[in-house]
Amino acid sequence: MNRLFSSFAKVLLLLVFLSGRLGADDLKYDWKPLKIGGGGWVTGIEVRADGAGPVFARTDVSGAYRWEPTSSSWKQIVTDASMPAEAVAYGCHGGVDSLVAAPGEPDVAYMAFRGQIYRSANRGDTWAATNFASQHAGMEPNGEGRLDGERLAVDPRDSRVVFFGSISDGLWRTSDAGATWQRVEAIPKGTEPHGVNTVVFDPSGGTVKTDDGAERTRVIYVTSNRAGVFRSEDGGATWTNVASAEQAGTGNVRDASIGPDGAYYVVYDNADGRAGAVWKRSPDGAWSDITPTAKEGGSKAYYGIAVDPRDAQRLALIVSGGQFFASTDQGATWSAHGFQYQSPTIQWLGKQENYWLSVGEIAFDGTGDLWLAEGFGVWHARDLTTPNIAWQAASEGIEETCGNDVIAPPGGKPLGAMWDVGVFRFDEPDAYTAKRAVPYFMSAWSLDWCPADPQFIAAVFRNHLGFEPHVNEAGFSTDGGVTWTLFPAVKEKAIPSGLEYGTLAISATSPDRMVWAPVQKVLPYFTKDRGATWQQARLGDGLKESGTGGYFGPQKPLCADRVTADRFYYYHTREGFFRSEDGGATFTKTAQSPPMGRVNSILKSVPGHAEHLLFAEGSQGNPPVGGLWRSEDGGESWAMLPGIEQAFNVGLGKPESEGGYPTIYVTGVAAGATGIYRSTDGGKTWDRIGQYPLGIFDWIDAMDGDKDVFGKVYIAFSGAGFAYGEPRPAGK
Repeated sequence: MNRLFSSFAKVLLLLVFLSGRLGADDLKYDWKPLKIGGGGWVTGIEVRADGAGPVFARTDVSGAYRWEPTSSSWKQIVTDASMPAEAVAYGCHGGVDSLVAAPGEPDVAYMAFRGQIYRSANRGDTWAATNFASQHAGMEPNGEGRLDGERLAVDPRDSRVVFFGSISDGLWRTSDAGATWQRVEAIPKGTEPHGVNTVVFDPSGGTVKTDDGAERTRVIYVTSNRAGVFRSEDGGATWTNVASAEQAGTGNVRDASIGPDGAYYVVYDNADGRAGAVWKRSPDGAWSDITPTAKEGGSKAYYGIAVDPRDAQRLALIVSGGQFFASTDQGATWSAHGFQYQSPTIQWLGKQENYWLSVGEIAFDGTGDLWLAEGFGVWHARDLTTPNIAWQAASEGIEETCGNDVIAPPGGKPLGAMWDVGVFRFDEPDAYTAKRAVPYFMSAWSLDWCPADPQFIAAVFRNHLGFEPHVNEAGFSTDGGVTWTLFPAVKEKAIPSGLEYGTLAISATSPDRMVWAPVQKVLPYFTKDRGATWQQARLGDGLKESGTGGYFGPQKPLCADRVTADRFYYYHTREGFFRSEDGGATFTKTAQSPPMGRVNSILKSVPGHAEHLLFAEGSQGNPPVGGLWRSEDGGESWAMLPGIEQAFNVGLGKPESEGGYPTIYVTGVAAGATGIYRSTDGGKTWDRIGQYPLGIFDWIDAMDGDKDVFGKVYIAFSGAGFAYGEPRPAGK
């Protein structure tokens, strides 16, 4: 009885403690993006031929955007404010499978997102769910089929009529704006993961009347991957496979387009040894192979085709990698072109050494400009006759880098580590001036700074696709991330096998001494000569492997004490907690450990406080795990801090008052509410400072507090870039 009363009392006290600190009474914070501009794969572009409607861009991991002509920038349209409440929850952001406007009604749009199809009546400002989710049809915005032409199509004559092609479950149709959906059984499902991947209406083919007297577009084309090209001449009531026999040997369908004269075009890649090709079907039904035949042409991975809506003779064709072909006679002849980047505003985009464009869709607008959705953002070009097409960057407002780490060293500038584009230093967070560490394709996984010399930064760089010659390029910077040097062992290719990816930590008193905890169960390594040589640590009583898994998770199991020389800490998911007093050469198991088995946990040491550690259990899926743990004796004992039910990530920043305890920032759950929380009293009490920064309900894979500005905090989204928050000025 007393035990039950005690437990009830604790819960009551916790609720009293948190009351008034959530919801409407959150501390007022302003959130802004740490501007990079692009950086992730924009897979699709939707441009209205008449120029009357919106321009949309969809991405593989970070929602979708609408072009704002007045500001020449993009606006995110998948946010907690634009989506229905039931679609919004922490970690449920992601990519968009397809996004199209209704040709006949500029304000109406449809979007396929997370297994559901949504409808907007205001150009994406808000979305309402249709009843499509109950069909459980396959979608995957980050899969192999993400670059195929649009899976959604809206009848130009009737915005209530919509088709959707699934990667695995065939073609679907609604004639009542999504209230009901039916599978079109006449269309094969196609081979996964492409399935039914393009739907194109032909407005030049006239209309057909339905039983209720409504007029709908008569001619429709649908591609089912490796199953054929299907045509309907009665508004979708019946279908015929019109593909020629020769097309059967081609690769995967990648895109399709229709000209203003009714000529239909479809392009194929050259996957699995099959032929890459471009085919045209004339308005009278004759097929012709219009694949470029000059020395630059032949079987290639053709990914996108577009027809100028003002000129049926003018075609644009693009190959995976960026090779470009133009035609002024409907593909009878082609001119071949290379490409060049031009990006005066987003500086890093124009300074890349990548000689490859990871192309998505291309589309002409009503003025004759050609738009390109691509792996680093959005581009457009007008002159398609030059030897190298001058692609102009148009990625302002898009933030789609995938964050792995973020740090804010004292006296320095914040830095972010991310997939694909490495590390950026943010000298001016609100301008597109972020400095990129390397100009080529490279992922970065971990960052750390040295308390004795905060301008010394170490980083784990590792190209996750293994592109030569830049593969493992871990190293350091002595000027706060402006310039970088490879570790000597990396440069000389003397790095031990398996020492890649993972987490780096720097000794509190010497930038020469570091420990590196790689992944794939490889034990940590240490260096005493700034990375010239690396030796494997001895862990406990002869442990042969660590507890780390793959490289793709946010886990940070290693840190260095921020005060004591040569002291490092390491969390083993199965064996417990370990401490080293000799620079990482040997690790000894401590008396206690935080909860084991936490594969996405985050371990951090507290600046200015020897032996103080924080451990966030991380995001583990269902069932959810626990909160935030602290040790004040170097890991010998641990206690869970009150108030935080789940801790996904943790960061530390400047104290509220001089000499006070560093401000603790947590992404997690308190009193059942997800958000970002702040404590200025060492974890005794918490205030929520935000729920979904920038309206993005994505995972937050890293966070850190500013060491020089109280209240300022930096976060790294899993797929939506980086952001920072700071207290709103009084009275605002």
